[in-house]
Amino acid sequence: MRYGTIAIVLAGLVLGGCGKEDEHDHGGHEGGGNVTVPDHYAEAVAKCDELCKKIGKLIADGHLADVHSAAADIKKIAEELPKIAKRDLSASVLRDVNVKSKELAGMFSEIDEAADAGKKADTEKLHARMKELVSGLVAHAAHVKEEEEDHDDHK
Repeated sequence: MRYGTIAIVLAGLVLGGCGKEDEHDHGGHEGGGNVTVPDHYAEAVAKCDELCKKIGKLIADGHLADVHSAAADIKKIAEELPKIAKRDLSASVLRDVNVKSKELAGMFSEIDEAADAGKKADTEKLHARMKELVSGLVAHAAHVKEEEEDHDDHK
């Protein structure tokens, strides 16, 4: 199931025409994102990490106008992370996940505007903060509830 979800997401990125400037329209889909949000926390934050690395590559390659799609996908996943975390993570880390997820989702407009304006230095600064947040969220994947695996009799 996990590999199927990853394959679908990757196919969506390839077939979705990521980065075509003529499709870069902010009207009506401000931060919508086209990614399929993974069902499990570890997969969701891994996808955010992958998208964050993609943004880094786009910035390095000078494709600032193409940051929108990956940033929108991160926002979409980040908005769902608190709900996913409640199912998958121990209670001790939920507050931190909620705070970091909210901040990460809230960065979409700012990084998108900086990138669209061609402000590479500002985009890099915002991307650095995104990387910090994603890294913090990835670290919480180590706190996945083990009792979920041990108690499958709740079905």
